[in-house]
Amino acid sequence: MEITDKQIKQFLENGFLLVENCLSENLVSELKREIDLMGEKDGPEFFREKSGAIRTIFAPEKFSETIKSLIGNKILVEPLRKLFNEPFYLFQSKFNDKKSLESGSWPWHQDFKFWKEDGMPEDKAITVAIYLTDVTNYSGPIICVPGSHKHGEISSKLNNPGGVHNEDLKYMISPETLSEVCRKSGGIVSTAAKAGSVLFFHCSLLHGSFQNMHYEDRKILMFTFNPISNKTVEVENPREEFMVKRDFTVI
Repeated sequence: MEITDKQIKQFLENGFLLVENCLSENLVSELKREIDLMGEKDGPEFFREKSGAIRTIFAPEKFSETIKSLIGNKILVEPLRKLFNEPFYLFQSKFNDKKSLESGSWPWHQDFKFWKEDGMPEDKAITVAIYLTDVTNYSGPIICVPGSHKHGEISSKLNNPGGVHNEDLKYMISPETLSEVCRKSGGIVSTAAKAGSVLFFHCSLLHGSFQNMHYEDRKILMFTFNPISNKTVEVENPREEFMVKRDFTVI
């Protein structure tokens, strides 16, 4: 998949780029089938809601050759080569689910706030979110503040030291801070789109998502890529390999 100079400019300006109709219906269906089968598994990679429903599966490519093959697919790699303009590797991979009418929210946050604690030197990583279902304005879409990635680290407070994978996150921002960032950047937008669409977003983009109020589940597969020049350094008490990859093989 090729992206244009105009799309690159949009990404640099807004901190995200939504490209619709990237994956075929057959590939999306196959990915959904394999992820549904994963729901029957268990292990440290699996994080669940209180009901037992899947919230997050880290490193899903461990359980699916189809997902593994997607990591190097030109649909993802070609746009990233233009956005990075330097060699990159896979930093993190996960599947996020939002069951209909489950809790499942993600408060406002910047990913780099967490990843710098994993040893990432600078905010250069880009996440690719692949929509496996139609994402509507009612199903808990990723919402974001365009241009917020240019503000650097946004003020937040320590909320829950152990909160990384649930809606009670480690760091939280105040309503006043959100208001100020939105005033500077022009407001909040939804990234709702059809299944097969792909969202590229910067690791310092302020984003979040609310509860899925739709009658259908919302399923998104996410890969985060990081430049080799920005590879993580050693830290005390590092997170597990399935959460933060330390294989710096170029994609």
